[in-house]
Amino acid sequence: MKLKSNLVLILAGVLLFSSCALQKGHLSFQGKNDEIIATPKIKDYLKTRTNPSIVLKAPNTETKSTQSDPNSYIYNAIEKELLIAGFDVKDRGLFNEVVSKSKEIDYRELKKLTNTELLLELVYVSIKIEYGTNKFYTKNGEQKVVNQNFTKYGAVIEFKLIIIETNEFAGSYSFYYTPCSSENTGCECEIAYKNYLTPRIYPYLSFCRGQNNSNKEYEYVSEIVMEDFVREGVKLMIKEMRN
Repeated sequence: MKLKSNLVLILAGVLLFSSCALQKGHLSFQGKNDEIIATPKIKDYLKTRTNPSIVLKAPNTETKSTQSDPNSYIYNAIEKELLIAGFDVKDRGLFNEVVSKSKEIDYRELKKLTNTELLLELVYVSIKIEYGTNKFYTKNGEQKVVNQNFTKYGAVIEFKLIIIETNEFAGSYSFYYTPCSSENTGCECEIAYKNYLTPRIYPYLSFCRGQNNSNKEYEYVSEIVMEDFVREGVKLMIKEMRN
């Protein structure tokens, strides 16, 4: 009888400890699907050109190629992938100078002056797309609703492609980075909690970075994550153009 009582006490102690111990859960968000539209014209155009020339037009780009821009690392990532894929990437600063000096120029003449066949316009880019939820998942995958809102940030990048000589629309491409999706779950998605009847959340504790971290590191999408996201998007865009 004494042994049975001891076992009951031990079991109760284990359950109490497991409920009070800090545990690791995670957030999960559902995002938008990428939108990739390549027209038959661009597919046909690229079938006859192994090394097409292309220039990137960035939003609000200054005419000087040396002008500083906080998104310059994004432009460089785009151009790197175009180069890897065999495109002849033209200097966007010089291209803009030609355009700015020739406001009345038609597209056929623009192609001759810049020796550029395709214009890839970066229509929109943001690293501050907000995602919010009051739900998290426990270490066992159980969904919990709590009286607290969790906010994380994703990203979006949108392109438009133009065949310069004919001024023809050749494609539209939108790519979305969703934080804490099934494809990318890391430190920024973790949730520290204690498993009481109503879970107690510890938003500033981190299993990856140590305790008392205010999570400022993940306020917006980091440059490293954004660069990888952009390069993968450009790869998908090129693949769709050429298929």
